[in-house]
Amino acid sequence: MPREYIDLHIHSNASDGLLSPLEIVELAMKKHLKAIAITDHDTTDGFVEAVDYANKNGLELVAGVELSCMYMDNDVHLLGYLIDYRNPEFVKIIKKFRQERYERGEAMVTKLNELGINIRMDTVTAIAGKGALGRPHLADALVKEEFVHTYDEAFARYIGYHAPAYVPKMNLNVDHAIDLVHLVNGVAVLAHPGTLRHDEYIADFVDMGLDGIEAYHHLHNRKMVEHYKSIAEKYDLVYTGGSDCHGPRKGKILIGTVKVPYKCLENLKRVVKSR
Repeated sequence: MPREYIDLHIHSNASDGLLSPLEIVELAMKKHLKAIAITDHDTTDGFVEAVDYANKNGLELVAGVELSCMYMDNDVHLLGYLIDYRNPEFVKIIKKFRQERYERGEAMVTKLNELGINIRMDTVTAIAGKGALGRPHLADALVKEEFVHTYDEAFARYIGYHAPAYVPKMNLNVDHAIDLVHLVNGVAVLAHPGTLRHDEYIADFVDMGLDGIEAYHHLHNRKMVEHYKSIAEKYDLVYTGGSDCHGPRKGKILIGTVKVPYKCLENLKRVVKSR
């Protein structure tokens, strides 16, 4: 009997991905995945768009979201799984986050203009469409208007950390993000801890109520996967995983390339049932 795999970290064009939610479902089915989660930044619109189509085609689609936080002046990403995305308070807070994303984009466009880069906010919003606006949309706009040659160059020269047009994100504390996920009966999981490079923070996050960590990720090699699985065991956390696919922006579409066993989703469900 073939093993059943899942991908619990995918971004659609409802935030900073390039694939539509329906395209993601189609690709997941072609990869013979049993379940996926669309975990867009500060929005569940992608999940809402795809859930009926996924259900009709026998693909389990998990309600998820990715929240951006700060801790000790470091960016921390928190994934929320199996959330009650219709919760009115959650909807209100997420709407506020999206507005702050837009305002951050405006501030970076202003900085770019001050640097002599004559880019318009209209160009950025046209690229973002209905999606939650983020730096990838700014990078795509800079490429489109030929101010840079590549997406990576846009970050390196203008909008990456410490670059001249960079504007910090809103300052959402990790404990507040965990509380928000728990407010909607979700499971709070630390995303790609290997990129954070501060394993010592994990104990602090556990004290704040963290439920799990993402062990499988396309930037985690086999040794790192086993390392984070052992940390999960140490703190009695669940471990999850996903590709963190954003579409073909950098070439290969990553959906299904990270082999995450279905038991990871079963363990998330057990966390919810245990409450």
